[in-house]
Amino acid sequence: MKKSLLVLLALGLGLSACTPAASSAAASEPVTVEATGESAPAEESAAFPVGHLRMIQYYESTADEIFNAVHFWNDAGELQLQLLEINLTNGQRTSLYFGACPGQSGVQVLPWQGQLCLFAGDTLYKVPQEGGTAQAIPLGSEQSPEYADEYAAYDFEYDMNAGGNSGTRIDLETGQITDLELPGQIGEIYPTGSSRFMVARAITEAPLPSSEDWDMYDALLQSGEREFDWYDPATGALEKVMAEPYYGVEQPDGVRRRHDFLGMAGDRLYFSWYKEDGSAGGVESCALDGSDWQPMQGRLEKERPAWVFNQGGTLRWLMGGEPGDLWIYDLSDGQMYELPHITVSNGWPEALVGQNQVMVSQGRETGMVYGYALISLPDYLAGSTDWTPIVDAPA
Repeated sequence: MKKSLLVLLALGLGLSACTPAASSAAASEPVTVEATGESAPAEESAAFPVGHLRMIQYYESTADEIFNAVHFWNDAGELQLQLLEINLTNGQRTSLYFGACPGQSGVQVLPWQGQLCLFAGDTLYKVPQEGGTAQAIPLGSEQSPEYADEYAAYDFEYDMNAGGNSGTRIDLETGQITDLELPGQIGEIYPTGSSRFMVARAITEAPLPSSEDWDMYDALLQSGEREFDWYDPATGALEKVMAEPYYGVEQPDGVRRRHDFLGMAGDRLYFSWYKEDGSAGGVESCALDGSDWQPMQGRLEKERPAWVFNQGGTLRWLMGGEPGDLWIYDLSDGQMYELPHITVSNGWPEALVGQNQVMVSQGRETGMVYGYALISLPDYLAGSTDWTPIVDAPA
């Protein structure tokens, strides 16, 4: 099957390497989301188009397939790479490539316009999903993008000594790399499914020194703020959403209360909050401009999620609890679902994928998963365990 694709991958991936770690924030087929917030000022012209920004997932899903790359050591001590495709209609898994993996850097797999974009070291490989001639585009430098939209992938690198990020945009059509204009002291970058990222950055009286000068570094943060801003990668423009003391707001009991960004769903931004001593936590939401703060009701008023799941970059599930007391809050219908029968080794949700399905794991021991399965999303939330095992396609 797809002999030409196998040959071309064997040629192209000889210089590739290991895959990125799996993320608990899972992707699905693209979901249409309107761009959020106010547009950039007229005098700031966009350098390039921006679509719906999302994280590149370990399990990348289109409407009909799931793709991922795995690596492992064979008996001879050689690092091997395998590229897999799972058909979402019948649950059958096909190996698109199996061969040597020298282990230089991560390999990201990104479906794009009927092709698989593979970022391997300093090269972007574009391989037709149905076979044909693969295109290898030299990038000039090693790129390991974490985010993507309909036009490009985005690679950010945090420098602890500089106290901030640098960023590049890799055009998926041409491979052209554009340096992004980023403000200083950004600590976290979050995709939202819109045309802008959310960023968290430190606002201090003086620029942060190297973290090696910890006393001065910490003193500036102690008196500084942590600000959440909309960030437009095409113009570099920022729009403030909210700010609080960097280490949180001190409460009457002397314990600080702090926020973390969870994601965007509809016209709301969601933040978890927690006390630094672990005594309390919960979830709040606000409007896209940082106004109209509201606490979530029910269990989420006093409990924050341990995991989040996204569709197309927008927030879909908040999940918390523990095996035997697992809960999922679905933002699409505003309902809380109790799933006490789900355990780490029995039906644990791995990803929201195409055809409105959930990919779950079956059998897990000390980090090893023995099998995966598919089930419709409504059935899963209703408590069904009638999932379809993912199996290898007949030879």
